Amino acid sequence: MTTKRSALTQLSIRILIPLFVWMLFSNVGLKNFFINYHLLYLFFLGLGFSGLLSQVISKNKNAIIFTICDAIVVLMGIKILLSDHSFNGWLLLLDFVLANILILTSIINEPHCQWIIYGIINGSGIVLLFNITYHHYFSLMSLMSITLLIFANIFFSFPVFMKKGNRLSLLIILVLILAICITLELTFLKIIFISLILGFYLFFEWKVNNNKYDKRNNTSLICLLLFSLAACL
Repeated sequence: MTTKRSALTQLSIRILIPLFVWMLFSNVGLKNFFINYHLLYLFFLGLGFSGLLSQVISKNKNAIIFTICDAIVVLMGIKILLSDHSFNGWLLLLDFVLANILILTSIINEPHCQWIIYGIINGSGIVLLFNITYHHYFSLMSLMSITLLIFANIFFSFPVFMKKGNRLSLLIILVLILAICITLELTFLKIIFISLILGFYLFFEWKVNNNKYDKRNNTSLICLLLFSLAACL
């Protein structure tokens, strides 16, 4: 019973934290997701897609969860594809196809490729949908925000795909993330706090045992959440 509860808690963390991060990066007030019908619809679509991505990073795939989440994204995504904003729907479709390829096939079997693809599809399409649905336009600042999300996804998803490797790549991505934060004109205190989060995570990855998958993954998700709160609030 304890094992099942632990697995359920782990699954909930892997689904809910990314979804909350996407909501933060959408530049939409959180309460609007529950009072705006269109955003509420996208919220449940995002929940299904986050559940699908949870299977990408899971060591033991769950066929039931995968099937349910796949069905949710397909059924709810059809409406997006048939809407006036069909470009956004096609972007979501691309993310959906790539997620399924990572889960179901070994076509993309090079860890670095898997790592980069996961970082790109992890919420970029959903955040774009959130943003355009609410604001009805897409600004340069929104593009920079999504770019920051992509680099943060890549930075914090290192333990999912890279059991070993040159962590110098993390240091390079860290510098790029800070450069984007400066471009977004975040306050000095926010940049300091973000630097501390990134630095802690880099130190953690250098010191932690490579075999401790769950510990590494949970720490990366918590750091991603703290980073997102600092960058977006």
